[in-house]
Amino acid sequence: MRRRVLVTALLCVALAAAAAQAQVQSPEEFFGFKPGADYKLARWDKIVEYFWLLDKASDRIEVFELGKSTEGHPFLLAIISSPENLAAKDEYREINRKLADPRGLSEAEIKGLLAKGKYTLAVTNSLHATEVGGTQMAPQLAWELATGEDEQTKLILDNCFLLLFPCFNPDGQLMVVDWYNRWLGTEYEGSRLPYLYHKYTGHDNNRDGYALTQVEARMMSKVLYQEWWPQAYIDHHHMGSYGARFYIPPYFDPVHPGVDPLVWREHLLYGAQMAMRLEESDKSGIETGAPFTAWWMPSFHMITNYHNIAGMLTESANAGVASPLYIHPHQLRGGQRGRPGYEAQVNFPNPWPGGWWRLSDVVEQIMISTYAALEVGARNREMMLHTAYLKAKRNIEKGSSEAPYAYVVPMDQHDPLTALKMLDKLMFAGVEVHRAQADFWIGNEHYAAGSYVIELAQPLRTYVKSLLERVFYPENEWTSNRDGSPLRPYDMSAFTMAEHMGVTAIESAVPVEADLEVVGELAWPEGGLVGDGANGWLLCHRPNDSITALDRALEAGAEAYWLAQAVGEIPAGTMLIKAGKDVLEPIARDLHLTFQSAPDGLSVKALKINKPRVAMFQRYYGGNMDEGWTRFVLEQFEIDYTTIMCEEIKQGGLSGKYDVIVLPSDDLSAYTGEQTGGRYGYYPRDNRVPPEYQGYLGEEGISELKKFAEEGGTLITLDASADLPIAKFGLPVSNALENVPSTEYYCPGSTLWMEFDTEHPVAFGMPRYALGINWFSPALVVHPVYNAETYQVVARYPDFDPLQSGWLIGPQYLHGRASVIDAKLGEGRVILIAFRAQLRAQAHGTFKLLFNAIYYGASEPVELK
Repeated sequence: MRRRVLVTALLCVALAAAAAQAQVQSPEEFFGFKPGADYKLARWDKIVEYFWLLDKASDRIEVFELGKSTEGHPFLLAIISSPENLAAKDEYREINRKLADPRGLSEAEIKGLLAKGKYTLAVTNSLHATEVGGTQMAPQLAWELATGEDEQTKLILDNCFLLLFPCFNPDGQLMVVDWYNRWLGTEYEGSRLPYLYHKYTGHDNNRDGYALTQVEARMMSKVLYQEWWPQAYIDHHHMGSYGARFYIPPYFDPVHPGVDPLVWREHLLYGAQMAMRLEESDKSGIETGAPFTAWWMPSFHMITNYHNIAGMLTESANAGVASPLYIHPHQLRGGQRGRPGYEAQVNFPNPWPGGWWRLSDVVEQIMISTYAALEVGARNREMMLHTAYLKAKRNIEKGSSEAPYAYVVPMDQHDPLTALKMLDKLMFAGVEVHRAQADFWIGNEHYAAGSYVIELAQPLRTYVKSLLERVFYPENEWTSNRDGSPLRPYDMSAFTMAEHMGVTAIESAVPVEADLEVVGELAWPEGGLVGDGANGWLLCHRPNDSITALDRALEAGAEAYWLAQAVGEIPAGTMLIKAGKDVLEPIARDLHLTFQSAPDGLSVKALKINKPRVAMFQRYYGGNMDEGWTRFVLEQFEIDYTTIMCEEIKQGGLSGKYDVIVLPSDDLSAYTGEQTGGRYGYYPRDNRVPPEYQGYLGEEGISELKKFAEEGGTLITLDASADLPIAKFGLPVSNALENVPSTEYYCPGSTLWMEFDTEHPVAFGMPRYALGINWFSPALVVHPVYNAETYQVVARYPDFDPLQSGWLIGPQYLHGRASVIDAKLGEGRVILIAFRAQLRAQAHGTFKLLFNAIYYGASEPVELK
């Protein structure tokens, strides 16, 4: 009798749960339209509301707010599986972790984990907010899995966990939806945003996969690399409208040789399943293996491959945001990697004929591809878990048996705090780091206790090695056009974290024998004051964080100076700060810096540093990613700035309001409005721009910038913006690379050696030789003029081949050319920093040049006695 009652009760519970599932509102019912409908976009706040509704109504989905986005909106993760799996999700996560790092496990234990574990797929959507399809699709996918009773759904739920990030960029999603709705039904319908669709990064948020500078990147990466260790990951994107309808895995060549071959085989498997399901559904225009390459690390869909996760990308052809787009057959084109013409070929067997293209088409094909990936995992659960284990095992074995065996990061770095920041990024991404408990030797090289050692006998060997080793982009048939000219890499040619950050990471060709302890937390210097400070305090300017300390001290009313020349062992550029212990002690502790009491009788030429009034130029026409990143860098180091735009500059009076104006990297045509194409191909491609978002500096604004410098201001130009003062101010400076063909000179994002004049204020705190990022950057020469001494070369390329990592054709074109010039102009100056000194908040090794140039613009020479 009791058993019958219990069975009846359980049946009632099951029926009640099934009834609740059936009563969950569909997205169409909740939003009032089907996802993908013409002229309709669900806004992020409503999508968030809907996911919480699913969380409450279904036992197949658990929703988590991981935190807030950059501008304070919810960042969600939805975990979808069967109720039984969700109840035991911690156990399944632990299985994933052990398979991702199987050190210490027996074969029997591995077999048990493979038999019991569940397949895990992570999916992100609309990282690029103008690529709206993924986020519109997400509620539909979640609802179908939360309510479906068919065999396919049951198979997926029983065997899989889906980690669904409905939107990677909530801030941008809100901007895009609001902009689209604002202009719907007008001549500006479907026009692009005039500004960045992320506060700092815009489209470049997909270049933050290993630097992890943005909060969204860190939230997602924590789930993948610290909590779930999925077997696969898909990032849904959009691409241009006039080629294939849908790109699916695998990638195109060149392939990065460090990634385990099993990863690329998995891509083929997933891509084949996606292609089959799409063709079965009568979808045409599906392309595999082109044009996105398997050699560029910073994107989220690519960097996961270096974590032994099959990281994949889909790219849907754009509609007019949510407006239908009509495409004539003759408008469809090839001409990209892997598709020389718009015609049938093995990886593109069924070309789309043209016609109307809608957001509903995008949503549907993204749904099909996601289901296909889940099917691969559900039907091959144990195999996919086994390949995850094998990839980790192979990395461990390679790290144990072949060089390099380790990387050593000593703490006697030029900037040890930045070295610790690099280690922190690696550890956040799951890298195991050790710290030496005693001095040790590798061959004839001595390393002090406290040095950090990254042994490569670990699952993330490929990830570590690829970020820290010297690397050369391949020159072969995959990287050249038919005429022999270089084929531009998809992004940069090298992503060498240590080089970009100015950190010394020493490769060990033999196993490291030392007393090593796994690092839980990094050992940051305590920081503090040494001495009584009766004559002020000296602060070494080698750490980037010394600029933050300077700014805080000035805010607190301190006096600050740069020593303009060396005094004994005190180098030029050392800061002298006069303030009480109560002011500097908390700064020193918080920033891990040491202030030394200044000696008696210090007599030296110096620069008195005032708090600069900084203006950052910003334009419309889609925004400027370099401007956004520059703002982010300044904020991270607490340098105040004011944003100025064209109209304010044209009004004049700039020297009365600002000491420094920064021009982020941009084409000359972006300033002038001339339809020249520019060195970087800039032009206002979408002329359907509302009048209030139009405008250029033009001759009027450019004249005011020149006047600003002539009246005593400091104008700082970054990378390509050097063209503006060169072309328009009459500076006797030119770009030696102008009109040099790519077959003779080519530098698509490489780290190059530069020599710095460390006694010039712009290079204070820099090493004599350091690496900088050159990405089609100018190489400057000063013409013979009577006052040539007023054009000071602060940094130059050496007379030897400057290439450290990446790709450089024609190094002789750089020999002796300047990369940084301080050009006197009237009472002020123009500082040309003609390379990517602050690129994507990643180039820590050269941040100081921008910081110094800013504070130099608010300094005045004095004699300290």
